[in-house]
Amino acid sequence: MKAAVLERFDAPLVVREVQTPVPGPGEVLVRTRASCLCQTDLKVLRGVIPTVKTPRIIGHELAGEVAALGPGAVGVPGGAGGLQEGDRVVAGLDISCMACAYCQTGRPDYCLNLRRMGFEHDGAHAEYVRLPARNLVPLPAGVSFEQGASIPDAMGAVYHGLKAQGNVRPGQTVAIYGLGGLGLSAVQIAVLAGARALAISRNPARRKLALDLGASTALDPEAGDVADAVRQASGGLGVDCFLDLVGIEGSIEQGVRSCRKGGRVVIVGYVVPTFQVTTMYMVYNEVQILGSRSSTRADFLEVTQLMADGRLKPVIDHRIRLEDVNAEYARLQEGKVIGRSVILMP
Repeated sequence: MKAAVLERFDAPLVVREVQTPVPGPGEVLVRTRASCLCQTDLKVLRGVIPTVKTPRIIGHELAGEVAALGPGAVGVPGGAGGLQEGDRVVAGLDISCMACAYCQTGRPDYCLNLRRMGFEHDGAHAEYVRLPARNLVPLPAGVSFEQGASIPDAMGAVYHGLKAQGNVRPGQTVAIYGLGGLGLSAVQIAVLAGARALAISRNPARRKLALDLGASTALDPEAGDVADAVRQASGGLGVDCFLDLVGIEGSIEQGVRSCRKGGRVVIVGYVVPTFQVTTMYMVYNEVQILGSRSSTRADFLEVTQLMADGRLKPVIDHRIRLEDVNAEYARLQEGKVIGRSVILMP
């Protein structure tokens, strides 16, 4: 099969023939039909994530068709029972051991032996991917492969950040800092939750799109102090939740200062390794700082249903061939991608 292989860090991916994987017990071979590109992939390419070893097939957002079933893959307890060859599926990226203390108490997303598709396990930028059957969810008939590929991360990660970590509820106000693929999804999710969304981005095209998607206000972080602008746009009180998708120098401090009393800063982006905040403001106003990673299976299923109902829709930028992957990552690095770029397989 053909795949985009990371052979060494800080170098282009090599698109070449590799051996097609064979599904083992409880596993499924998925024929890739769509695979999205993500900003996190740029960290993988640079070698920022220490658990990633080369050579590695990257890509962690996958939709496709069941190509083959390993022994016992049909009817996996708590998993994607009833799978058949040809089924349309979308795949979760977390591969949990299902045996550690966290897995045994219903938190496989906290797995002590966690591996992730496209990080520690070969990923979706390939014609075929081998995965546990429990990672798969049926892709509804009304959702295309290119839309479905965005469910686990571009949609699921911010759904988890806003709902589970941010506890966003109707009538609240949410600031979303960063309007890439996740941020534009987050605007839709916040509005769907009944919240007022304030969208923050340097890019005027992204700000306009956020307004089209339902944001009430769009702010330019270069026009002045972010926290001052957010507080002004929220009537002086500040926001209930500040979703930080950029993770740049000073962004968490801006988030803390943007929050009203009892507010929450939810961190998804992580570019700088450390941060500083004004602790007196944080303590006196009881502002919480929360990390948020990936999504749970419950989030995954809920987002899939919302997309099937037509209530959520990813923003797709470019549709490319596998051979064009390096050029598209260059566009992503340069900030030229609005929404998600997706590799479509024939």
